[in-house]
Amino acid sequence: MATSNSTSNGTLETFFGGPPADVKAQAGIQLRAFDRLRVEAVPANPIKWLRRIFEIRDDELMLKCGLDGYFFIRLLRAIIIIFVPLMAVLVTVLLPINYNQGKGNRLHTTSGGRRERWGVSGLDNLSWQNIDPAKTNRYWAHLVCALLVITWSLWRMYREKVNFIDVRQRFLTSPEHRLKASARTVLITNIPAEYRSKEALEALYDVFVDNDDRSRLTVWVNRDYSSLRAMVARRRSLRHALEKEELRILRRVNKDSRKDGEPGASESSVTHTSQDSQAPNGESTPKIQTDEQSISSAFEEDCDQTPQLWHKYSSQVSLLRGKDGNLKPTSIFRFWARGERRKAPKIAWLRSEIARLTVQIDGLLLKLDDETLFKKQNSAFIQFDRQMAAHMACSLVSHNKAGRMSPRFVEVAPHEIIWPNMDVTSFGRFVRTCIALVLFTAMLFLWGIPTTILGSLSQLGSLSYTVSWLHWLQKWPDWIIGLISGPLVSILLALLIQLVVPALSRKLAVLVGSPTRSKREVSTQNFYFTFLFIELVLLTALSSGVVKIIPQIINNPINIPTILATSIPTSANYFFNYLVVQSLGFSGSVLFQYLRVLYITTIWPWFTQTPREEAWLQTTIPHQMWGNVYSLSTNFAAIGLIFSVISPLMLVFVSLTFCLFWVAYRHNYYYVQRNKVDTHGLLFNNAISQLFAGIYVLEIALIGLFLLVRDLQNNVACKSQAIIMIVVLILTAVFHFVVERHLQPLYEFLPVTLEDSAVDAERRAFLIHDDDQASPEEECRSGNDVREKALDTADGGLTGRPKSVSVTADQARSALTKLRKETAIRVANIQAHLPESRHKSRRREVADQLGAAIAGFPDELTDLSREEREAQLRAAFQDPVTREPAPVIWIPQDVSGISEDAIRQSKKYGRYLQYSNAGAYLTARNKCEITQPAPDTRPDWLLDWVL
Repeated sequence: MATSNSTSNGTLETFFGGPPADVKAQAGIQLRAFDRLRVEAVPANPIKWLRRIFEIRDDELMLKCGLDGYFFIRLLRAIIIIFVPLMAVLVTVLLPINYNQGKGNRLHTTSGGRRERWGVSGLDNLSWQNIDPAKTNRYWAHLVCALLVITWSLWRMYREKVNFIDVRQRFLTSPEHRLKASARTVLITNIPAEYRSKEALEALYDVFVDNDDRSRLTVWVNRDYSSLRAMVARRRSLRHALEKEELRILRRVNKDSRKDGEPGASESSVTHTSQDSQAPNGESTPKIQTDEQSISSAFEEDCDQTPQLWHKYSSQVSLLRGKDGNLKPTSIFRFWARGERRKAPKIAWLRSEIARLTVQIDGLLLKLDDETLFKKQNSAFIQFDRQMAAHMACSLVSHNKAGRMSPRFVEVAPHEIIWPNMDVTSFGRFVRTCIALVLFTAMLFLWGIPTTILGSLSQLGSLSYTVSWLHWLQKWPDWIIGLISGPLVSILLALLIQLVVPALSRKLAVLVGSPTRSKREVSTQNFYFTFLFIELVLLTALSSGVVKIIPQIINNPINIPTILATSIPTSANYFFNYLVVQSLGFSGSVLFQYLRVLYITTIWPWFTQTPREEAWLQTTIPHQMWGNVYSLSTNFAAIGLIFSVISPLMLVFVSLTFCLFWVAYRHNYYYVQRNKVDTHGLLFNNAISQLFAGIYVLEIALIGLFLLVRDLQNNVACKSQAIIMIVVLILTAVFHFVVERHLQPLYEFLPVTLEDSAVDAERRAFLIHDDDQASPEEECRSGNDVREKALDTADGGLTGRPKSVSVTADQARSALTKLRKETAIRVANIQAHLPESRHKSRRREVADQLGAAIAGFPDELTDLSREEREAQLRAAFQDPVTREPAPVIWIPQDVSGISEDAIRQSKKYGRYLQYSNAGAYLTARNKCEITQPAPDTRPDWLLDWVL
């Protein structure tokens, strides 16, 4: 079980973890939910805090934030190792060469005999364009430094890839990971019709288990539950609407009662829960009727009981009876619809609709194996008895026809599966990819529209005088104009780049058919980095847009080096400012979490948050969208590589930027964030490969720059350097190809040579040695026994495989119901012994109650009984909609007793509509306070971390 633990937070936590009351209490609640992920308090002394950041071990980072978090810190470290030595060398060598006796602002004689000034000023005096035409031999130093940059970067990138493979293999073959269900499960897609059955797949893949023993295989053939999923999603949205409506009425009633002088909410009521308000368990409520007619009767009764207090405050909804006989809200877009129309209280209709959907869903849950309702999809999950068997089955060709039973995916965790993408065919994936690429290209072309609008807003002050229809803005105060054209534009542009573009990229990743959230993040990284590199690096450096640049490239592709060479040096000053702003902004937001603090303390209270929304806010740990941070960091590194020789001062800014990132993110991933989606380091490998883009652009730009250098006679002065760079460009491409071809097989799959050492590690981890030394045969036999016991604990002893999806889902639902009852009893016992709340410490004590309630939920498989483990693991790779529990309408307790009345009134709907006010309270200020998660929360919600 997760255990409750109060931690005292120091001064630094006030700034780095959140504000002293709300956010600190919330962080404590969240971390108490995950006992093995809990960390010590942030040191109050800044020196001790910084020392602790440097002392965090690699294994601690892996435990707290997974391989993706560890490898992101490793990526920052790798970039620092690349840039800091280059900064020391290139700044020392090139800055004096560029500055001494350079062009500056001196007069010179042009080829036409005129006297003009060079016009080089500011930081440009330290860059490439300051070299005097009379001293073109200095460019040999730039060539040598370029070779140093390229050689050192490629060597470090190769070493990081080799280290990535080693660390990833050691993590995946660790005894703790090998016992996870996801480590031994393979997702197979595009399965032909003749293999879409358990028997056929077992017969095909039994070659990967000992003695062709099919009992060691567990197969889940996916089915199309989209219709059931749509009904469940609609029921959830109706539940949310009903809870909001009930809460609105509760607040109105209690507000009016306080105006009338009736007593307000008692401060001590937060720790008391009436026995009648506990969550229904399906047995305590009488089964009056079980058909839709009884629900209609209950609906009519709700509509007719006008003396009820909630009728006074409930809003009315216009309904239209459809052809199926069900009442649906009318819409102005369907004015032509004909049928019986009536008005009814919104609460009454929501109650009846939820109950009606529950009846239909319960009926479908009994027919999960019906081929006419739920057709089999062309994908399946196969769980092997050993990790190596899963990797072998995934890496070997499964079918004799091209494209069949591929692609295959290993290391698939149940909570990462994107179920709507389980039926994508090879041709469908190809079409989806083409559509996604077209949409992505449209994004690149249309990016100029919002940036043009924001650019116009940044010039709002001058536009109010130059544009006639904006003259009315001259009446506005100067501070408002300055606020809009300054900070507001910057914030909107940052939101556009950091939120809107990644969100669209993530949608494209789902569109192409990514089967899991981890694969979705990999695709998001590719889309997002490509967008950033094209729009924010190349086109910004070229001071042009896609529409202008593409025709130039198409008409004269050989002219690409010249296009880059004429534009990149002049854009260095822009990227100086860009890196300074981004480094301070990113590291500041990561450390101080001011956006989250602003959201929790300012934005969130303005919304009508129900107890369920409040529980979500209090129990959801901030998670990292890995595709975003990897792409942004790689983009910064690419900028540093491109300008490393052209403007060596850029290396100072890049080095400082990544040093700040390293400290900020190291703190964040250890103390603040936890992540369930993990690609096991594949994002890191992608990021290292994407650094080649910066190297290629550097080489192409240097080729053009060397060819543009002219001496005093206006002749090409650096032809030799350009030829050498062309050779280097070719060698870089060859190196890139050879490295990827050499290491590609080791990126995702485990080699067979690691199996023996992994088995030995398992034996050492789980074998309890006797005092006497056992013989080799006994040791081997006992080691196998220990492994079987460990697998039995992890898998729940999957014996006697169920015959149908319906049986498996029913067993999982029964186990969840039983587990929910046990958890509710533990939570009630914990809360019954907590002290009364005192006003001064109310917020902390309420937070402690919520933490204690979360501690009652199981967070390890060993917390479950054997039957519960078996039922849950059998259904782990079935669509979760097949074990969806009936919803509970969660409303807060109030002094006026409206919530108790709502619970009594809902009983007329029988077991199809359940109400509860357990653990939720409406304070005197009409704010919701919660002391436990929602009553219908899955009791195994913490187990997602261990599957």
